[in-house]
Order: sequence, then C-alpha cells, then structure tokens
Amino acid sequence: MTASSSGDARSASPTKGAHPIPSWQYDEIDSLNNPVGVVGTLLAAFVFACLFMYTLAHYQSWHAMAAFMVAVLLALLGTLAVVPYSLTKSAGRAGAGQRVFMWGGGVVLAALQLSAALLGDATFSMAALIGMVAALVIPSFGEVLAIGAAAEESY
Repeated sequence: MTASSSGDARSASPTKGAHPIPSWQYDEIDSLNNPVGVVGTLLAAFVFACLFMYTLAHYQSWHAMAAFMVAVLLALLGTLAVVPYSLTKSAGRAGAGQRVFMWGGGVVLAALQLSAALLGDATFSMAALIGMVAALVIPSFGEVLAIGAAAEESY
C-alpha cells in the first residue's frame, strides 16, 4: 500500500498545478454596457419628466417646484424599473416577472400622464400624447438594453 503525496494530486489535475477559478465567479459579472439602451432609456425618461412637469405645471396649475420633483421622481422610478430585467437577462436567468414589472411601470407612467392631462378642466394636448409615448419608450429601450447585455460574452 502506497501513500500518495501532494505532488501526485497536482499532476493528476487537468490544470497541472494551477488553481482554477471557480465557475461561480463568472456568474457575478453582469454589466449594462449597451450604450444605445442606456442613452435611449435615460433620454426617454428625461423627455417623460419634462412633459409630465409641463402637464402638471401648465394644465393643472401645480407649483413649478412640486411638479418638477414629482416628474423627476416618476421618471427615476420608471428608469429603475428597467434595471432588474436587464441585469437578470445579462446573467441568463430572466423570467417573466421582471419583464412584467418593467412594462407595468411604463404603462403606469403612461396612465399617470393621461390622468394628469384629463383631470379637472384640462384638455388632452400633444404634450400629454408625447409624454405617454415617452413613458412607453422607457421599457422599449429597456428591452434593447437587456438584449445588448445578454449578448456580451463573459470574461
């Protein structure tokens, strides 16, 4: 009966003594480096914020600072709704829940824009229509962002 030495264990491994990197470390590399998706999402959120602020301040007679804060908060929430789906898509484990959350956020923003335009004595305007479209463009560019993030190779 012979005892094996530590040198025998290293020579039997396929890496010849090098310590391989565990595979779980590759799953932790998630990035959102798709410039079209990032810029498009941020630009759509900016357009939505501007038009929602205009609708609140002009048609609903809100104070300008309050309208600005509400519009920026809603645009930020709409933008952040894109992140979970894009990150899980880049990791290859995206489900329907993140996509429904992202598109649901866009629909809620569009409904808020519509309700802000039609409540009270206000009338439906082109700014409201463009704001509703911009609210739905946010998750559209979120899809572009997720596709680009999923196409990146792991390092």
